[in-house]
Amino acid sequence: MTLVNKLIADAQKRRPVIIGVGQSVHHPTDVKESKSPLDMIEMAILEAEQDSGVRSLKDKIDTLCLVNILSRSTDGLPSELSDRIGAKPKDESYTWIGASAPQWFVNQTAEKIHAGKARLALICGGEAFYSKRMKAKEKGTEAWDWNFPIKQPWMSGDLRDPLTSLELKYGLMLPINIYPLFENARRYHKGFSIEQQRRELGEFCATMSAIAAKNPYAWFKKRKTSSEIVTLSAVNRMISFPYTKFMCSIMEVDQAAAIFLTDVQTAKDLGVPQEKWIYLLGSGDAYDIWHVSERINFYSSPSVKVAAKKAMDQAGTTFENIDHLDFYSCFPCAPRITRDMLKISDDDSRSLTVTGGMPYFGGAGNNYSLHAICKMVELLRQDPEKIGMIQALSWFISKHSIGIYSGAPRRKFKRPISSQKDQKVLDQLKGPCVIENATGKAVVETYSIFHDGEGEPKKAVIIGKLDGGKRFLANCVNDKSILNTMMKQEFIGTRGVVRTTGAINIFEP
Repeated sequence: MTLVNKLIADAQKRRPVIIGVGQSVHHPTDVKESKSPLDMIEMAILEAEQDSGVRSLKDKIDTLCLVNILSRSTDGLPSELSDRIGAKPKDESYTWIGASAPQWFVNQTAEKIHAGKARLALICGGEAFYSKRMKAKEKGTEAWDWNFPIKQPWMSGDLRDPLTSLELKYGLMLPINIYPLFENARRYHKGFSIEQQRRELGEFCATMSAIAAKNPYAWFKKRKTSSEIVTLSAVNRMISFPYTKFMCSIMEVDQAAAIFLTDVQTAKDLGVPQEKWIYLLGSGDAYDIWHVSERINFYSSPSVKVAAKKAMDQAGTTFENIDHLDFYSCFPCAPRITRDMLKISDDDSRSLTVTGGMPYFGGAGNNYSLHAICKMVELLRQDPEKIGMIQALSWFISKHSIGIYSGAPRRKFKRPISSQKDQKVLDQLKGPCVIENATGKAVVETYSIFHDGEGEPKKAVIIGKLDGGKRFLANCVNDKSILNTMMKQEFIGTRGVVRTTGAINIFEP
Protein backbone atom coordinates (compact mmCIF):
# COMPACT_ATOMS: atom_id res chain seq x y z
CA MET A 1 0.00 0.00 0.00
CA THR A 2 1.38 3.41 -0.95
CA LEU A 3 1.67 6.15 1.65
CA VAL A 4 -1.17 8.09 0.00
CA ASN A 5 -3.46 5.06 0.03
CA LYS A 6 -2.57 4.38 3.65
CA LEU A 7 -3.43 7.95 4.61
CA ILE A 8 -6.76 7.66 2.79
CA ALA A 9 -7.50 4.34 4.47
CA ASP A 10 -6.63 5.74 7.89
CA ALA A 11 -8.84 8.75 7.27
CA GLN A 12 -11.78 6.49 6.42
CA LYS A 13 -11.24 4.53 9.63
CA ARG A 14 -11.63 7.79 11.55
CA ARG A 15 -14.87 8.64 9.80
CA PRO A 16 -17.48 9.80 12.37
CA VAL A 17 -20.55 7.60 12.94
CA ILE A 18 -23.43 7.62 15.40
CA ILE A 19 -23.68 4.18 17.03
CA GLY A 20 -26.35 4.67 19.70
CA VAL A 21 -29.35 6.95 20.31
CA GLY A 22 -31.76 7.24 23.20
CA GLN A 23 -34.70 9.39 24.24
CA SER A 24 -36.78 9.67 27.38
CA VAL A 25 -40.15 11.25 28.09
CA HIS A 26 -41.91 11.26 31.45
CA HIS A 27 -45.44 12.35 32.38
CA PRO A 28 -45.63 12.37 36.18
CA THR A 29 -49.15 12.30 37.60
CA ASP A 30 -48.02 12.93 41.17
CA VAL A 31 -45.19 14.94 42.69
CA LYS A 32 -43.73 11.70 44.03
CA GLU A 33 -43.14 10.68 40.39
CA SER A 34 -41.31 13.89 39.49
CA LYS A 35 -37.86 13.72 37.95
CA SER A 36 -34.82 15.97 37.82
CA PRO A 37 -33.18 16.92 34.51
CA LEU A 38 -30.26 14.60 35.27
CA ASP A 39 -32.74 11.79 35.96
CA MET A 40 -34.18 12.33 32.48
CA ILE A 41 -30.75 12.55 30.86
CA GLU A 42 -29.51 9.40 32.57
CA MET A 43 -32.59 7.54 31.31
CA ALA A 44 -31.82 8.67 27.74
CA ILE A 45 -28.15 7.68 28.08
CA LEU A 46 -29.10 4.18 29.21
CA GLU A 47 -31.46 3.91 26.22
CA ALA A 48 -28.66 5.00 23.88
CA GLU A 49 -26.28 2.51 25.43
CA GLN A 50 -28.81 -0.28 25.02
CA ASP A 51 -29.43 0.82 21.43
CA SER A 52 -25.73 0.46 20.62
CA GLY A 53 -25.68 -3.11 21.94
CA VAL A 54 -22.45 -2.41 23.85
CA ARG A 55 -22.55 -2.99 27.60
CA SER A 56 -21.15 -0.19 29.77
CA LEU A 57 -20.55 1.99 26.70
CA LYS A 58 -20.93 5.13 28.79
CA ASP A 59 -17.96 4.05 30.92
CA LYS A 60 -15.72 4.11 27.84
CA ILE A 61 -16.33 7.71 26.70
CA ASP A 62 -13.45 10.16 26.51
CA THR A 63 -15.64 13.14 25.61
CA LEU A 64 -18.85 14.41 27.26
CA CYS A 65 -20.88 17.19 25.63
CA LEU A 66 -23.80 18.44 27.74
CA VAL A 67 -26.35 20.87 26.31
CA ASN A 68 -27.32 23.72 28.64
CA ILE A 69 -30.06 22.78 31.12
CA LEU A 70 -32.54 25.55 31.92
CA SER A 71 -34.52 23.77 34.62
CA ARG A 72 -31.65 23.52 37.11
CA SER A 73 -28.61 25.55 38.13
CA THR A 74 -25.30 25.27 36.34
CA ASP A 75 -23.51 24.44 39.60
CA GLY A 76 -21.56 21.20 39.34
CA LEU A 77 -22.28 20.54 35.68
CA PRO A 78 -21.18 18.62 33.66
CA SER A 79 -18.97 16.79 36.20
CA GLU A 80 -22.00 15.82 38.25
CA LEU A 81 -23.40 13.95 35.27
CA SER A 82 -20.09 12.17 34.65
CA ASP A 83 -19.99 11.02 38.28
CA ARG A 84 -23.61 9.96 38.14
CA ILE A 85 -23.14 7.65 35.15
CA GLY A 86 -19.72 6.40 36.21
CA ALA A 87 -17.83 7.99 33.32
CA LYS A 88 -14.36 9.55 33.41
CA PRO A 89 -14.09 11.62 30.23
CA LYS A 90 -10.90 13.58 29.66
CA ASP A 91 -12.92 16.35 28.01
CA GLU A 92 -16.19 17.79 29.38
CA SER A 93 -18.11 20.59 27.61
CA TYR A 94 -21.21 22.54 28.60
CA THR A 95 -22.88 25.27 26.59
CA TRP A 96 -24.62 28.48 27.55
CA ILE A 97 -28.07 29.17 26.10
CA GLY A 98 -28.44 28.41 22.41
CA ALA A 99 -30.55 25.73 20.76
CA SER A 100 -28.10 25.14 17.92
CA ALA A 101 -25.95 23.38 20.57
CA PRO A 102 -26.92 19.73 19.84
CA GLN A 103 -26.04 19.87 16.14
CA TRP A 104 -23.09 22.18 16.81
CA PHE A 105 -21.76 19.63 19.31
CA VAL A 106 -22.08 16.90 16.66
CA ASN A 107 -20.27 19.01 14.07
CA GLN A 108 -17.44 20.03 16.40
CA THR A 109 -17.00 16.59 17.94
CA ALA A 110 -17.05 14.83 14.57
CA GLU A 111 -14.16 17.01 13.47
CA LYS A 112 -12.23 16.14 16.65
CA ILE A 113 -12.90 12.44 16.09
CA HIS A 114 -11.67 12.58 12.51
CA ALA A 115 -8.57 14.47 13.64
CA GLY A 116 -7.83 11.80 16.25
CA LYS A 117 -8.46 14.18 19.16
CA ALA A 118 -11.47 12.20 20.45
CA ARG A 119 -12.51 8.57 20.14
CA LEU A 120 -15.90 8.06 21.78
CA ALA A 121 -18.23 10.94 22.65
CA LEU A 122 -21.51 11.18 24.50
CA ILE A 123 -23.69 14.15 23.52
CA CYS A 124 -26.75 14.64 25.72
CA GLY A 125 -29.21 17.06 27.26
CA GLY A 126 -32.68 17.33 28.72
CA GLU A 127 -35.17 19.21 30.86
CA ALA A 128 -37.68 18.52 33.64
CA PHE A 129 -39.82 21.65 33.64
CA TYR A 130 -43.05 19.68 34.02
CA SER A 131 -41.76 18.10 37.22
CA LYS A 132 -40.45 21.49 38.33
CA ARG A 133 -43.91 23.02 37.97
CA MET A 134 -45.46 20.11 39.84
CA LYS A 135 -43.04 20.53 42.74
CA ALA A 136 -43.56 24.29 42.79
CA LYS A 137 -47.34 23.89 42.84
CA GLU A 138 -47.11 21.61 45.85
CA LYS A 139 -44.97 24.18 47.67
CA GLY A 140 -47.26 27.03 46.62
CA THR A 141 -44.44 28.86 44.83
CA GLU A 142 -44.14 30.18 41.30
CA ALA A 143 -43.57 27.33 38.84
CA TRP A 144 -41.25 29.44 36.71
CA ASP A 145 -39.18 30.64 39.63
CA TRP A 146 -35.80 30.01 38.03
CA ASN A 147 -32.75 32.11 37.42
CA PHE A 148 -31.63 32.97 33.92
CA PRO A 149 -28.42 30.94 33.44
CA ILE A 150 -25.34 33.04 34.04
CA LYS A 151 -22.61 32.94 31.43
CA GLN A 152 -19.37 31.41 32.62
CA PRO A 153 -16.05 31.83 30.79
CA TRP A 154 -15.47 28.06 30.82
CA MET A 155 -18.65 27.35 28.84
CA SER A 156 -18.45 26.15 25.25
CA GLY A 157 -19.91 27.75 22.15
CA ASP A 158 -21.30 31.23 21.56
CA LEU A 159 -21.46 33.55 24.58
CA ARG A 160 -22.63 36.73 22.87
CA ASP A 161 -25.50 38.65 24.48
CA PRO A 162 -28.62 38.11 22.35
CA LEU A 163 -30.31 41.47 22.96
CA THR A 164 -29.44 45.15 22.86
CA SER A 165 -30.36 47.54 25.66
CA LEU A 166 -32.78 49.24 23.25
CA GLU A 167 -34.59 45.98 22.50
CA LEU A 168 -34.84 45.25 26.21
CA LYS A 169 -36.25 48.72 26.87
CA TYR A 170 -39.24 47.91 24.66
CA GLY A 171 -39.78 44.48 26.22
CA LEU A 172 -38.34 42.48 23.33
CA MET A 173 -36.87 39.80 25.54
CA LEU A 174 -38.93 36.60 25.39
CA PRO A 175 -38.97 34.58 22.17
CA ILE A 176 -42.78 34.70 22.08
CA ASN A 177 -42.63 38.49 21.79
CA ILE A 178 -39.84 38.54 19.19
CA TYR A 179 -40.76 35.76 16.75
CA PRO A 180 -44.03 37.50 15.74
CA LEU A 181 -41.82 40.25 14.27
CA PHE A 182 -40.60 37.65 11.76
CA GLU A 183 -44.00 36.03 11.23
CA ASN A 184 -45.74 39.31 10.45
CA ALA A 185 -42.90 40.50 8.22
CA ARG A 186 -42.99 37.23 6.30
CA ARG A 187 -46.75 37.59 5.74
CA TYR A 188 -46.29 41.03 4.22
CA HIS A 189 -43.29 39.94 2.14
CA LYS A 190 -45.20 36.95 0.74
CA GLY A 191 -48.21 39.12 -0.09
CA PHE A 192 -50.60 37.16 2.14
CA SER A 193 -53.61 38.67 3.81
CA ILE A 194 -54.04 38.13 7.55
CA GLU A 195 -56.74 35.55 6.81
CA GLN A 196 -54.50 33.73 4.32
CA GLN A 197 -51.72 33.70 6.90
CA ARG A 198 -54.13 32.32 9.50
CA ARG A 199 -55.14 29.44 7.22
CA GLU A 200 -51.52 28.71 6.29
CA LEU A 201 -50.50 28.63 9.96
CA GLY A 202 -53.34 26.25 10.80
CA GLU A 203 -52.54 23.84 7.98
CA PHE A 204 -48.79 23.93 8.62
CA CYS A 205 -49.16 23.32 12.35
CA ALA A 206 -51.77 20.59 11.89
CA THR A 207 -49.31 18.70 9.70
CA MET A 208 -46.72 18.83 12.47
CA SER A 209 -49.26 17.75 15.07
CA ALA A 210 -50.18 14.70 12.99
CA ILE A 211 -46.53 13.62 12.93
CA ALA A 212 -46.13 14.16 16.68
CA ALA A 213 -49.22 12.05 17.36
CA LYS A 214 -47.37 9.03 15.95
CA ASN A 215 -44.13 9.69 17.84
CA PRO A 216 -43.84 7.66 21.07
CA TYR A 217 -41.53 10.30 22.58
CA ALA A 218 -43.83 13.26 21.83
CA TRP A 219 -45.29 15.26 24.71
CA PHE A 220 -48.70 15.62 23.06
CA LYS A 221 -50.06 12.42 21.53
CA LYS A 222 -53.46 13.86 20.56
CA ARG A 223 -53.60 15.20 17.03
CA LYS A 224 -54.84 18.79 16.70
CA THR A 225 -56.77 19.94 13.65
CA SER A 226 -56.14 23.16 11.76
CA SER A 227 -59.39 24.57 13.15
CA GLU A 228 -58.42 23.76 16.74
CA ILE A 229 -55.04 25.41 16.28
CA VAL A 230 -56.28 28.73 14.87
CA THR A 231 -59.57 29.11 16.77
CA LEU A 232 -59.39 31.18 19.93
CA SER A 233 -60.87 29.52 23.01
CA ALA A 234 -60.47 29.25 26.77
CA VAL A 235 -57.67 26.72 26.26
CA ASN A 236 -56.18 28.35 23.15
CA ARG A 237 -55.81 32.05 23.84
CA MET A 238 -53.82 34.47 21.75
CA ILE A 239 -50.27 34.61 23.13
CA SER A 240 -48.66 37.14 20.81
CA PHE A 241 -50.29 37.96 17.47
CA PRO A 242 -50.62 35.97 15.27
CA TYR A 243 -49.63 33.04 17.52
CA THR A 244 -52.22 31.20 19.53
CA LYS A 245 -51.12 28.96 22.40
CA PHE A 246 -51.35 25.86 20.18
CA MET A 247 -48.80 27.35 17.77
CA CYS A 248 -46.10 27.93 20.39
CA SER A 249 -43.25 25.73 21.52
CA ILE A 250 -44.03 23.89 24.74
CA MET A 251 -41.02 24.03 27.04
CA GLU A 252 -42.82 22.66 30.09
CA VAL A 253 -41.86 19.05 29.43
CA ASP A 254 -39.81 16.25 30.95
CA GLN A 255 -37.74 15.07 27.99
CA ALA A 256 -34.13 14.15 27.29
CA ALA A 257 -32.00 12.69 24.50
CA ALA A 258 -28.51 11.24 24.09
CA ILE A 259 -26.28 9.96 21.30
CA PHE A 260 -22.94 8.15 21.16
CA LEU A 261 -20.61 9.36 18.40
CA THR A 262 -17.38 7.58 17.45
CA ASP A 263 -15.33 6.59 14.39
CA VAL A 264 -15.66 3.61 12.05
CA GLN A 265 -12.69 1.72 13.50
CA THR A 266 -13.87 2.14 17.09
CA ALA A 267 -17.37 1.07 16.10
CA LYS A 268 -15.88 -2.10 14.65
CA ASP A 269 -13.68 -2.67 17.71
CA LEU A 270 -16.71 -2.28 20.00
CA GLY A 271 -18.67 -4.77 17.92
CA VAL A 272 -21.48 -2.40 16.96
CA PRO A 273 -23.34 -3.92 13.99
CA GLN A 274 -22.79 -1.90 10.83
CA GLU A 275 -26.53 -1.59 10.23
CA LYS A 276 -26.65 0.67 13.30
CA TRP A 277 -24.03 3.10 11.98
CA ILE A 278 -25.26 6.46 10.79
CA TYR A 279 -22.70 8.66 9.05
CA LEU A 280 -22.40 12.42 9.35
CA LEU A 281 -21.92 13.23 5.68
CA GLY A 282 -21.64 16.99 5.99
CA SER A 283 -21.92 19.89 8.42
CA GLY A 284 -22.17 23.66 8.36
CA ASP A 285 -22.43 26.54 10.83
CA ALA A 286 -23.03 30.24 10.22
CA TYR A 287 -24.68 33.25 11.84
CA ASP A 288 -26.52 36.39 10.80
CA ILE A 289 -26.38 39.99 12.01
CA TRP A 290 -26.57 39.13 15.68
CA HIS A 291 -29.20 41.52 17.04
CA VAL A 292 -32.72 41.44 15.66
CA SER A 293 -33.28 45.21 15.43
CA GLU A 294 -30.14 45.56 13.28
CA ARG A 295 -31.11 43.00 10.63
CA ILE A 296 -31.50 43.93 6.98
CA ASN A 297 -35.11 42.74 7.09
CA PHE A 298 -37.28 40.46 9.22
CA TYR A 299 -38.28 37.75 6.77
CA SER A 300 -34.92 36.30 5.74
CA SER A 301 -31.83 34.63 7.21
CA PRO A 302 -28.89 34.66 4.78
CA SER A 303 -26.67 32.56 7.04
CA VAL A 304 -28.85 29.44 6.80
CA LYS A 305 -28.09 29.31 3.06
CA VAL A 306 -24.38 29.47 3.82
CA ALA A 307 -24.54 26.74 6.49
CA ALA A 308 -26.65 24.48 4.26
CA LYS A 309 -24.43 24.94 1.22
CA LYS A 310 -21.31 24.07 3.21
CA ALA A 311 -22.96 20.95 4.59
CA MET A 312 -24.21 19.81 1.18
CA ASP A 313 -20.89 20.51 -0.53
CA GLN A 314 -19.08 18.41 2.06
CA ALA A 315 -21.70 15.66 1.72
CA GLY A 316 -21.63 15.84 -2.07
CA THR A 317 -25.38 16.13 -2.36
CA THR A 318 -28.17 18.56 -3.22
CA PHE A 319 -31.58 19.36 -1.76
CA GLU A 320 -33.26 17.25 -4.40
CA ASN A 321 -31.50 14.19 -2.98
CA ILE A 322 -32.40 14.81 0.66
CA ASP A 323 -35.26 12.60 1.81
CA HIS A 324 -35.94 13.70 5.41
CA LEU A 325 -35.85 17.18 6.91
CA ASP A 326 -36.08 18.58 10.40
CA PHE A 327 -35.98 22.36 10.58
CA TYR A 328 -36.01 24.01 14.00
CA SER A 329 -39.61 24.75 14.91
CA CYS A 330 -39.88 26.82 18.10
CA PHE A 331 -42.47 28.99 16.33
CA PRO A 332 -43.99 28.42 12.88
CA CYS A 333 -42.05 31.19 11.17
CA ALA A 334 -38.68 29.58 11.92
CA PRO A 335 -38.94 26.45 9.73
CA ARG A 336 -40.87 28.32 7.06
CA ILE A 337 -38.23 31.06 6.79
CA THR A 338 -35.59 28.33 6.50
CA ARG A 339 -37.68 26.73 3.77
CA ASP A 340 -37.96 30.09 1.99
CA MET A 341 -34.22 30.73 2.20
CA LEU A 342 -33.36 27.28 0.84
CA LYS A 343 -35.84 27.80 -2.02
CA ILE A 344 -37.91 24.76 -1.12
CA SER A 345 -41.38 25.05 -2.60
CA ASP A 346 -44.29 25.58 -0.21
CA ASP A 347 -45.94 22.49 -1.70
CA ASP A 348 -42.85 20.28 -1.47
CA SER A 349 -44.00 16.82 -0.34
CA ARG A 350 -41.26 16.54 2.31
CA SER A 351 -42.37 17.49 5.80
CA LEU A 352 -40.20 20.03 7.61
CA THR A 353 -40.11 17.89 10.76
CA VAL A 354 -39.49 14.26 11.63
CA THR A 355 -40.42 14.62 15.31
CA GLY A 356 -43.66 16.58 15.07
CA GLY A 357 -42.26 20.00 15.90
CA MET A 358 -41.73 21.81 19.18
CA PRO A 359 -45.36 22.88 19.82
CA TYR A 360 -46.49 19.23 19.68
CA PHE A 361 -43.46 16.98 20.14
CA GLY A 362 -42.13 19.29 22.85
CA GLY A 363 -39.38 21.84 23.13
CA ALA A 364 -37.01 20.62 25.82
CA GLY A 365 -35.10 23.88 26.29
CA ASN A 366 -31.97 23.98 24.16
CA ASN A 367 -32.01 20.24 23.48
CA TYR A 368 -34.84 19.77 20.96
CA SER A 369 -32.57 19.12 17.98
CA LEU A 370 -30.92 16.18 19.71
CA HIS A 371 -34.35 14.51 19.67
CA ALA A 372 -34.54 15.31 15.96
CA ILE A 373 -31.15 13.66 15.41
CA CYS A 374 -32.30 10.56 17.33
CA LYS A 375 -35.45 10.31 15.21
CA MET A 376 -33.47 10.86 12.02
CA VAL A 377 -31.16 7.99 12.99
CA GLU A 378 -34.19 5.70 13.43
CA LEU A 379 -35.53 6.63 9.99
CA LEU A 380 -32.19 6.22 8.22
CA ARG A 381 -31.59 2.82 9.79
CA GLN A 382 -34.85 1.69 8.19
CA ASP A 383 -33.60 2.79 4.76
CA PRO A 384 -29.82 3.40 4.88
CA GLU A 385 -29.57 4.78 1.36
CA LYS A 386 -31.71 7.79 2.22
CA ILE A 387 -30.33 11.13 3.39
CA GLY A 388 -31.54 13.36 6.22
CA MET A 389 -30.88 16.99 7.11
CA ILE A 390 -31.09 18.52 10.59
CA GLN A 391 -31.16 22.30 10.99
CA ALA A 392 -30.90 23.83 14.46
CA LEU A 393 -30.83 27.49 15.39
CA SER A 394 -29.98 29.70 18.34
CA TRP A 395 -31.80 32.64 19.84
CA PHE A 396 -33.86 34.60 17.29
CA ILE A 397 -33.03 32.93 13.95
CA SER A 398 -29.56 34.23 14.76
CA LYS A 399 -27.27 31.24 14.24
CA HIS A 400 -27.66 27.99 12.31
CA SER A 401 -26.07 24.59 12.63
CA ILE A 402 -26.72 21.92 10.01
CA GLY A 403 -25.92 18.24 9.75
CA ILE A 404 -26.50 15.83 6.86
CA TYR A 405 -26.79 12.14 7.72
CA SER A 406 -27.12 8.78 6.00
CA GLY A 407 -26.88 5.09 6.77
CA ALA A 408 -24.57 4.69 3.76
CA PRO A 409 -21.10 6.29 3.56
CA ARG A 410 -21.85 7.28 -0.06
CA ARG A 411 -18.30 8.50 -0.76
CA LYS A 412 -14.96 9.08 0.92
CA PHE A 413 -15.18 11.42 3.87
CA LYS A 414 -14.27 15.03 3.23
CA ARG A 415 -13.22 17.37 6.01
CA PRO A 416 -15.69 20.15 6.91
CA ILE A 417 -15.44 23.18 4.67
CA SER A 418 -13.97 26.24 6.41
CA SER A 419 -16.54 28.86 7.29
CA GLN A 420 -14.21 31.84 7.65
CA LYS A 421 -14.50 33.19 4.10
CA ASP A 422 -18.30 32.89 3.94
CA GLN A 423 -18.74 34.25 7.46
CA LYS A 424 -16.66 37.30 6.56
CA VAL A 425 -19.09 38.00 3.72
CA LEU A 426 -22.04 37.62 6.10
CA ASP A 427 -20.34 39.90 8.62
CA GLN A 428 -20.18 42.66 6.00
CA LEU A 429 -23.98 42.77 5.70
CA LYS A 430 -25.46 45.85 7.35
CA GLY A 431 -29.01 46.79 8.15
CA PRO A 432 -30.37 50.35 8.53
CA CYS A 433 -28.93 52.62 11.19
CA VAL A 434 -30.91 52.16 14.43
CA ILE A 435 -31.58 55.28 16.51
CA GLU A 436 -32.93 55.48 20.05
CA ASN A 437 -34.98 58.68 19.82
CA ALA A 438 -37.11 59.14 16.73
CA THR A 439 -39.27 62.04 15.59
CA GLY A 440 -41.01 62.55 12.27
CA LYS A 441 -42.91 60.83 9.51
CA ALA A 442 -42.41 57.09 9.44
CA VAL A 443 -43.58 53.75 8.09
CA VAL A 444 -44.05 50.40 9.87
CA GLU A 445 -41.62 47.59 8.94
CA THR A 446 -43.03 44.99 11.32
CA TYR A 447 -44.67 44.70 14.72
CA SER A 448 -45.47 42.43 17.64
CA ILE A 449 -48.57 42.61 19.84
CA PHE A 450 -48.11 41.34 23.39
CA HIS A 451 -51.14 39.73 25.06
CA ASP A 452 -52.01 39.26 28.71
CA GLY A 453 -52.91 36.05 30.55
CA GLU A 454 -56.50 36.36 29.36
CA GLY A 455 -55.51 36.63 25.73
CA GLU A 456 -56.26 40.35 25.49
CA PRO A 457 -53.89 42.68 23.61
CA LYS A 458 -51.93 44.90 25.99
CA LYS A 459 -49.04 46.47 24.05
CA ALA A 460 -47.61 46.71 20.56
CA VAL A 461 -43.96 47.12 19.69
CA ILE A 462 -43.29 48.68 16.30
CA ILE A 463 -40.11 48.51 14.26
CA GLY A 464 -40.24 51.21 11.65
CA LYS A 465 -38.26 53.59 9.46
CA LEU A 466 -38.20 57.33 9.32
CA ASP A 467 -38.52 58.90 5.89
CA GLY A 468 -34.74 59.34 5.84
CA GLY A 469 -34.23 55.57 6.21
CA LYS A 470 -33.17 55.36 9.85
CA ARG A 471 -34.77 52.58 11.88
CA PHE A 472 -36.44 52.98 15.27
CA LEU A 473 -38.34 50.99 17.88
CA ALA A 474 -41.56 52.34 19.34
CA ASN A 475 -44.74 51.49 21.13
CA CYS A 476 -47.99 52.06 19.31
CA VAL A 477 -50.37 54.58 20.83
CA ASN A 478 -52.18 53.01 23.78
CA ASP A 479 -55.53 52.51 22.07
CA LYS A 480 -57.14 49.07 22.27
CA SER A 481 -59.20 49.68 19.13
CA ILE A 482 -55.97 50.24 17.18
CA LEU A 483 -54.45 47.05 18.61
CA ASN A 484 -57.53 45.09 17.56
CA THR A 485 -57.42 46.64 14.09
CA MET A 486 -53.75 45.63 13.76
CA MET A 487 -54.85 42.00 14.11
CA LYS A 488 -57.53 42.29 11.42
CA GLN A 489 -56.03 44.59 8.81
CA GLU A 490 -52.47 44.72 7.47
CA PHE A 491 -50.49 47.19 9.53
CA ILE A 492 -47.06 46.78 7.92
CA GLY A 493 -46.57 49.61 5.43
CA THR A 494 -48.81 51.89 7.47
CA ARG A 495 -47.58 55.46 7.51
CA GLY A 496 -47.76 57.69 10.56
CA VAL A 497 -45.82 59.89 12.92
CA VAL A 498 -43.37 58.86 15.61
CA ARG A 499 -42.42 61.07 18.55
CA THR A 500 -40.32 60.64 21.66
CA THR A 501 -42.28 60.89 24.91
CA GLY A 502 -40.05 60.64 27.92
CA ALA A 503 -37.67 57.78 27.17
CA ILE A 504 -40.06 55.96 24.80
CA ASN A 505 -40.92 56.46 21.13
CA ILE A 506 -44.64 56.43 20.35
CA PHE A 507 -45.93 55.68 16.86
CA GLU A 508 -49.34 56.98 15.81
CA PRO A 509 -50.84 55.88 12.49
